Amino acid sequence: MVIIRECILNNDKEISDKTYTENDITDKDKVREFGVATDIGTTTVAVGLFRLCDGCCVANYSETNHQTRYGADVMMRIMNAGLGRQNELHDIIIAQIEDIISKMCAQNHIDAREITRMVIVGNTTMCHLFAGKDVSGLAGSPFAVAYEGLYRTDCSDIGFSDSYNARIYVMPGVAAHVGADAVSVLCEQELYSKEKIQLAIDIGTNAEIILNNKGKLFACSTAAGPAFEGKGVKCGMRAASGAINGAKISRSNGNIILEVIKGNTEKSIEVKGICGSGLVDIIAELARAGILKKDGYLIDRETARENGYCDEICCRLEECEDGNSFVLYDNKSSKVIVTQKDVRSIQLAKAAIRAGVEILLQENKLSMKDVDEVKIAGVFGKFIHPKSAVLIGLYPDVESEKLEFIGNSAGRGAARALLDKNFIKTAEKYAKIVNHTELADKKEFQNKFMNAMEFKSW
Repeated sequence: MVIIRECILNNDKEISDKTYTENDITDKDKVREFGVATDIGTTTVAVGLFRLCDGCCVANYSETNHQTRYGADVMMRIMNAGLGRQNELHDIIIAQIEDIISKMCAQNHIDAREITRMVIVGNTTMCHLFAGKDVSGLAGSPFAVAYEGLYRTDCSDIGFSDSYNARIYVMPGVAAHVGADAVSVLCEQELYSKEKIQLAIDIGTNAEIILNNKGKLFACSTAAGPAFEGKGVKCGMRAASGAINGAKISRSNGNIILEVIKGNTEKSIEVKGICGSGLVDIIAELARAGILKKDGYLIDRETARENGYCDEICCRLEECEDGNSFVLYDNKSSKVIVTQKDVRSIQLAKAAIRAGVEILLQENKLSMKDVDEVKIAGVFGKFIHPKSAVLIGLYPDVESEKLEFIGNSAGRGAARALLDKNFIKTAEKYAKIVNHTELADKKEFQNKFMNAMEFKSW
C-alpha cells in the first residue's frame, strides 16, 4: 500500500527570506531605484529584485541554468568552452538573467532602467562565464583564474540589451574551485569569529567547505554532482509540485508513505518524480529496511525473497538499464523508481563531502568533536530530513544544537552586498586571507573518499 501525504510547496531557491533592517541599507534616498542579486548555480539560477531605499525584496525567481544543455557540471562547461563555445555559454547566462529580470519587472510595473545595481555570486566557473572571462585556466592543474578580487562592469559592456544600464559587481572568490558563493556564505554567516571553531558546508552541484579555526580561515571544494538538485537521477526533478520529498518504508508489511510537494493552488497531488532531498530520505529508508546494504548495493528480488522480505517489498524490486531498482509509485499516469545508479550518485557525493571535511580538520589537527557550529548551506539543506542525512553519512553526527540549516546563504550574501557597500569590502577582505586547500593535490583524499563510501554515520 502506498499512502500519499502532502507538503506545501515553498520557493525552492529564494535569494532572500529575511527583512533587512535600516542598518543594512546604504541608499535610503533612492526611492525609485532597484537592484538585482543573482546566485548563478551550476544547476539553478536564482534572482532577487530589491528596492534600494528600504531593502524590500520585490520578487524572487529561480529556474534551471540554461547552460546545463552543455553539461551538468563545471568541468563539462569548461570542456565545451575549450571547444569554442565560451561566447555561447556567456550569451546563454546573460540572456537568461535578462529574461528573468524582465519577467519580474513586468509583474511589478518596474522599468528596467530603474535597476541601477546588480550583484553576482556563483562558483568560479559560473562567474567567469558570466563575466566573459577565459576559463581555460580552470581546466586542470596548475589551476589559474583569469581575474582576481571584485570584478566591476556595466550591463552595456557585458552583453545586456540597451534597456539595462546597471553597474554590475561580481563578488570575489578565493581560487579556481572556491568561488564568490563560498565567500558570500562566509561573510553572510560571519564565519570569522576568533572565539569559535565553525564549519560550513554549502551543498550543491559543487560542495564548498569552509572551516573557521578561531579566526584562521580554510576552504576547499569538491564535486558533489547534480543529484542533490534532482538532475542526473532517473526520476529526478526540482523541489516543485509533484516531487517526492520524503518517504517511510515498512519492512514488515511493505507499506510506503510518500511525502509529496503540493502547489498552493492545486486541488490534488500528482506524483511526478523525486527531488534531491527526497532521494536522500528514500536512500535512508531503504538502508533502514535492509534493502540497501552499507556498501551501496540495492538488493534484487531473489535476494529479498531469500531474506524473508514480504511480497509487497519483493514485487517492488525490479531490474532496469541502470541496475537494480525499487518502485516507489506506479499507476497508469506515472511510475517513479529509484535505481542503483541514483544510489551511487548520492554515495559518491556524500563520500566526497565527508573526505573534504576530514582533510580540512586534519590539516588543523581537529576532529568533529572540536567544532562548535556546523552550518549546512544551500536550499537542499532546508528540505532534507536531518536524521536521514546523518544516517547515510551526508551530514556529521553532532549534537542537534550544533547543527544549523541556513538555506541559500550565498544568495542572501548577494542581497547584503547589493544593499550594503560595507559588505562588499568585508568580502574583499576575507577572500584574500582564506587558505585554500586543493583536494586534488592531497594524496590522502582518495583513501578518505573510499573510507567514506559506506552508508553509515560519521
